[in-house]
Amino acid sequence: MALPRALPAGHIGSVTTSALSALGVLTAGLVLVACSGASEQPVPSSSADERTVAELSAVLADPAAATDCELDPSGYVDLACGHAATGAAEELGDRGDPAGVPALATAIEDPTTHHDAAEAAWAALARIGGPAVLDVIVAWAADDSAPHLASRAAGLLGVLGGVQHNALLVEHGRTIGCQGSGFSDALVAINRADATPLLPYLRSFDTLWVFGPLIRLGQQGTEKALVAPFAKGWGTPDMAECYLNSGSRRLERAAEAWAAGHGYQITRLPGVGPVTWGGG
Repeated sequence: MALPRALPAGHIGSVTTSALSALGVLTAGLVLVACSGASEQPVPSSSADERTVAELSAVLADPAAATDCELDPSGYVDLACGHAATGAAEELGDRGDPAGVPALATAIEDPTTHHDAAEAAWAALARIGGPAVLDVIVAWAADDSAPHLASRAAGLLGVLGGVQHNALLVEHGRTIGCQGSGFSDALVAINRADATPLLPYLRSFDTLWVFGPLIRLGQQGTEKALVAPFAKGWGTPDMAECYLNSGSRRLERAAEAWAAGHGYQITRLPGVGPVTWGGG
């Protein structure tokens, strides 16, 4: 018979205004039993590992139509159908077949997809990798109209991509340097061995936010480029606070000088900032 599946350290404030806040930032089994000595033929299994990629994609897209999840005796139809879709996404990831990428991407984009199935689809894309997945996540990362999807895709690009994606990540990141995001995480991951490809972006005010990832990388020899924007008049209170809380004495001194020259006072508070030198 077949078994069932079971600014704490430094804070900037105006001398004429209130102090600024520091940035917080059962597997299926088959058992054959002999009866009266007669041999029995195994019952064909309908397990997920025998389904085609197209069949698994259909389950992920519409589990109610592709399976009998709506007849689940528990009465929790949404849970049963979500479980079926999640299993299909996981199996597509295990297969590693690029043919499953469109269904996985559609599931992620569809707001009606069960949460667990959507998470399984993200994990499946990461396991499959390759050009088909890169094409999808690059397009998502560049979509400024869907910031949450873009940030999540950027984070995955940090795992599957390379320095050739720096420009796209920097252009579409547009975050305050000390704020965490998938874009910042990706730049740290991609440039962990060598941060110098990010230094040219400090020469433009529009891409100055890369100071955050650079502080997280904390590589020797990058401090000079990091403090240079202050001399160009590009400093901001947020940037100065980030530098003051970075743990790099050179960056701290540059921020202190900028604050003194722009009418700000510094209040020292216990703790560390959200972005620290070499903190990754």
